[in-house]
Amino acid sequence: MNNLKDRFLQLSYVLLSLLWLAIAAGFIGYAFGFFSDFGLKSFLASRAGTLLLYGIGALAALIGLYFLRKFIASYRTLLSFVQESDFGDIHISHYAVKELTSEILKRRLNLSSFRTNLSQSSDGVHIEVYAKIHSKADIGELGEKVQEILRKEIPDKTGLTVGRVDFYTQGVEEEENQATGEPEESEVEDITLKGDNDEH
Repeated sequence: MNNLKDRFLQLSYVLLSLLWLAIAAGFIGYAFGFFSDFGLKSFLASRAGTLLLYGIGALAALIGLYFLRKFIASYRTLLSFVQESDFGDIHISHYAVKELTSEILKRRLNLSSFRTNLSQSSDGVHIEVYAKIHSKADIGELGEKVQEILRKEIPDKTGLTVGRVDFYTQGVEEEENQATGEPEESEVEDITLKGDNDEH
């Protein structure tokens, strides 16, 4: 089946090459005056000329779609991280690793306002974290925790090698101050019931 498909593709490439060479020869011949303007106009006005123009337009559209598909495939490959194994390569989506990183930062470090950038470097996946921190947080300690946790959990869950992990602070979030008031003491009134004393 694969051999038949390969032969069909080879035949298609040969036919397309011959067609484009014929079109190029026609334009070159017209430029050098081998075809008269009247003859060319009459040919294009005929049914065969109209079909030829439709065919050229359709072929150009197919070629454009083919190269667009190739571009999209190469772009998706560029946005994926590759984990090599003994049986082949495992392509992990850039967006999957990004979502996993965000989930780890939320679950393990309780970060609520942040963004991440991921890129491929020579020593592995390069992760950048831009976050707003709480006013009482220790920036140095938090940055070390981010680096330690991401360098441990990303390889454990994906098999990818994590290189640099850079942490940037973009601001400070004020903690909400909840007013705490002491409970009011309930006033207990002593009520004395006075009644008539019966004299015996």
